[in-house]
Amino acid sequence: MNERRRANRVDFDGEATLVFQQDNHPVSLDDISVMGARLNISPPLTLPAGSPVILTITLEDSDITLILPAKVQRQQDQDIGIMFDRPCVDDMQHLRRIVMLHQGDDGEDDPATLLTPEA
Repeated sequence: MNERRRANRVDFDGEATLVFQQDNHPVSLDDISVMGARLNISPPLTLPAGSPVILTITLEDSDITLILPAKVQRQQDQDIGIMFDRPCVDDMQHLRRIVMLHQGDDGEDDPATLLTPEA
């Protein structure tokens, strides 16, 4: 299957927490982009598509914690795909830097354009 993505994904081996209905669930980040992330959750948790969640990521060797509101796009067993839903500008800037550092890219994705709704 050939998928077309609006944003480049990069492998990101990090620990994070997914908040669903006020409960915290530890997750592993498989990959991340400025648009969303692919997570692995164990034990499995059933999350209906469209469910609002919050992904929190504490950056290693830093006091920075990203708080990223999102919606569940898909789930297959322990694998969950989420799409970020209007994170704050500061968190988006940190996220963009993470993606750029992990891909060595010149950064074609402009966070300002990604914060505006599609026409």
